[in-house]
Amino acid sequence: MNISMILILLCSGSILRYQSPGDSVGTTAWGLQINGSMGQRIMVDDYGQVHLNWTKMDTAQTVRYCAWNGRFTDGSYYGETQASTGWSGYVQLDITRDVNPDSQRSVIAYYYNDGSGPKSWIDIDGGNLWGAWPQNPKSTGYDDYIIPYVCVASNNNIIMATAISNPDEYTFRLFLTTDLGESWTLITEIDSCCKYSQFVRASHNPGSHKVAFILTRFITDTLAANKHDNNVWYMLSTDDGLSWSSLLQVTDYQPYPADSVRAYCEVNAVFDASDNLHITWTGQKADSSVYYTASKIFHWDEVNDSITVVNSASTYYSEPGGWWIKIPGLGYFPRVPAEQPQLVVDPVANWLYCLWHGNDDPDDYSQGGCYNGELYGAYSTDNGLTWSNYRNITNTRTPGAAPGACLSEESMTASPYLVNDSIYLTYIEDKDAGIIWDSEQREITENPVRCYVFHKDVISSIQEYEIEKPSSFANIHASPNPFTTSVTFWLTDLDRSTMSRPVLCIFNITGRCVCSINMFNTGLCGAYYATWTGEDMAGCKVPTGIYFVKCNAARIELLCKIIKIQ
Repeated sequence: MNISMILILLCSGSILRYQSPGDSVGTTAWGLQINGSMGQRIMVDDYGQVHLNWTKMDTAQTVRYCAWNGRFTDGSYYGETQASTGWSGYVQLDITRDVNPDSQRSVIAYYYNDGSGPKSWIDIDGGNLWGAWPQNPKSTGYDDYIIPYVCVASNNNIIMATAISNPDEYTFRLFLTTDLGESWTLITEIDSCCKYSQFVRASHNPGSHKVAFILTRFITDTLAANKHDNNVWYMLSTDDGLSWSSLLQVTDYQPYPADSVRAYCEVNAVFDASDNLHITWTGQKADSSVYYTASKIFHWDEVNDSITVVNSASTYYSEPGGWWIKIPGLGYFPRVPAEQPQLVVDPVANWLYCLWHGNDDPDDYSQGGCYNGELYGAYSTDNGLTWSNYRNITNTRTPGAAPGACLSEESMTASPYLVNDSIYLTYIEDKDAGIIWDSEQREITENPVRCYVFHKDVISSIQEYEIEKPSSFANIHASPNPFTTSVTFWLTDLDRSTMSRPVLCIFNITGRCVCSINMFNTGLCGAYYATWTGEDMAGCKVPTGIYFVKCNAARIELLCKIIKIQ
């Protein structure tokens, strides 16, 4: 095999092929952290420290509990810590409010059966990033109302939304505690709801006392058999959760065929810098018999009272209307290709950022037949009336990857406000795509839990930077496959301190990504390299042909190299 390559610099070195961006802060075999709205599992305090948690499970499925970790301002971590006892999970997190950051403490929520029945619980750390768990867990005292979503209001009232665990009932209950969990008040009970599709959010604006409860309800009672035919609703409090508005409807989707759009089981919300409420959700396309075929991310704000589409059309499809399409050929799988949205506010510019999990590439699915999820983002400068084209934030396609080699970013949640112009998120790097408790054949893998901090320009910058042009090009003549060749990009005019690790993507002539590998710094300022062995992500030799090499990094999408394999 002879290889001709247009390149800038040749160098040797090893690569790390199977790693998503961000720091590894722990592990879990439980990929899908919650069945419904992703909620909140990461928050940043006024010191700029990160508080995060997740559902920890071992690969033998013998233990499951709430795990917790913290990131200090110097980038070091407290360490993975068990924060609950017994078999518990579906965790959430917020932080107590205080003008003194020393008094801002992690508030964790989870469900746990104390022997008398499954209940929703909260616990509060003994100090700021003390990691003193368990501290003093408190339950609502109501059996079977589990899967808690929590937020902390400006006066440290804690609001909790729960759902009943009985699959034949569809009811939410909203609770309030004014004494850090010592006692609880039932605020309201709402039926005809999609189980686990609730969310609560408190405003973090100075002087604000707003809290919102967002949920989905069935379009009609006759559609209750399908839990994903929903409209979006919300309730609003302006006094830290003590009193609430009536239930207000955001969408008015009608049964098919009047409407072919309905809300899926995922909602999220945030208050912007002007203290106005924004809600986002996953909308799915459906006809009378087929579900999960396509989806979009939608946005609504209370000022304009308008619904807009967040995601632009996938670059791999030409479907009208910007729908993202389910991967053809895969069997029933209760996921949609754009889902689990999270809203983030720039408190200075009052821009909105929306991030979501999904798949925009019909060829990117695991060896087991489940799609490999990636993380995407778009931004709005006009309160959500218009949105930018989406950016692939993680860019870790692993088509055909075997168990242990997948890069499927799963169960992402984001801290709701930028800190130092950066977005903070956490997710599970699922090493074998798919849901454990579903029926597909897949392996239970030990998956890294990641904390990823990146500059907002990863999503919002539209500038493309050029590389330095070489005065001449080199040709390589390599031995027959397997061969090894290294590619280096020089990145100039770029603040590399805010840059995510560059990724080398190799495309065939049809535009399909056959391999994506992380690049490493050579030790020279701006020089990043990666080594390719002529294999795809499944470890198979690629066929004869022409391949294009692109470097993807924050604010960079450069296609400037060609490989010809003969």
